Amino acid sequence: MKNTKFLLPSRFKKTGWWIFGITIVLIVFHSIFQSQCDFSFNNIRELFGMERLNGNGNLFSSFLSSSFGPNDDLLLTFIGILLIVAGIFIGFSRNQEDDEFIEQLRYESLILSLYINSGIVLLCLIFVWGLPFLWVMMINIFSILYVFIICF
Repeated sequence: MKNTKFLLPSRFKKTGWWIFGITIVLIVFHSIFQSQCDFSFNNIRELFGMERLNGNGNLFSSFLSSSFGPNDDLLLTFIGILLIVAGIFIGFSRNQEDDEFIEQLRYESLILSLYINSGIVLLCLIFVWGLPFLWVMMINIFSILYVFIICF
C-alpha cells in the first residue's frame, strides 16, 4: 500500500455519492424547467462583465460572440463542476480496507479507463465534426472519471 498517499480519506466516497445525487436532481430540474421558463438563471456575460467585449474589434471578439449566447446558464457550469468533484470524490477515495489487490485493481481500472477514453476520442476525431464534436469533448471531460468508477 505504498501508492495510497494521493488518495482521499474514505469518508469522501459517501460525500461524493451525495454530490452526485444532488447533481442528477439538478440535471432533471434543468431539463424539465428549461423549456417552461423564459429566463436564464444567470447570464454569464453580465455576471463577469463580458458583454462589453463583444464587437470591440479585438482578437477574441468573434470567439466570445460565438461561444457565449444570450441565454448562457450558470447552472450548467455549476452542474459540470459538481460532476467533476463528485467523480473525484467517488473514484479517488480510499476504501475501508485497502490492500495490495485493491491497489492493483485501482491501477488497472485507471489504465483501462484511459484506454477506453482515448479510443472514444480517436473515433470521434475520425467520425464527428463541427459543433457535435464540441459536445463530445464536453462529455469526454466527465467520461474518464466515470469509466474509471465503473471499471473499479
